[in-house]
Amino acid sequence: MKVFLDTNVWLSATVFAGLCAEILTESAQRNWLLTTRLVQVEAHEVLGRKFPHLPQSQAMFDAIWSEAACAPDVDEPADDNDVRLVRAAQEAGALVFVTGDRRVLGWGAQGDMQILSPRDAWMRLFVKSGVN
Repeated sequence: MKVFLDTNVWLSATVFAGLCAEILTESAQRNWLLTTRLVQVEAHEVLGRKFPHLPQSQAMFDAIWSEAACAPDVDEPADDNDVRLVRAAQEAGALVFVTGDRRVLGWGAQGDMQILSPRDAWMRLFVKSGVN
């Protein structure tokens, strides 16, 4: 199983306790995480700008991110990082793309890859499968 977490899910997981953190932890423990450098760049920018008082969040992000499989970035369209991330995930063989972005959730499945909210991803990956 390959699971790609959108930048906003990574950020929520590394700054706050909760469902996104559980998805990140469970996916990392199973070696399911797939990411790109774009996720790292976006996360570092937001963590530095919005959460400079939480250096442990950046350290946690870096530690977990470095263990994820890193897929090649997609360069186009240069003005839409959401499209780039979804395409990169799909091209790398992710079966699940997890995001809280309503716009991206509205795109529906992309080939074999499901685009799911954190709640739906949790249910699909860890509850319905009996892996809990």
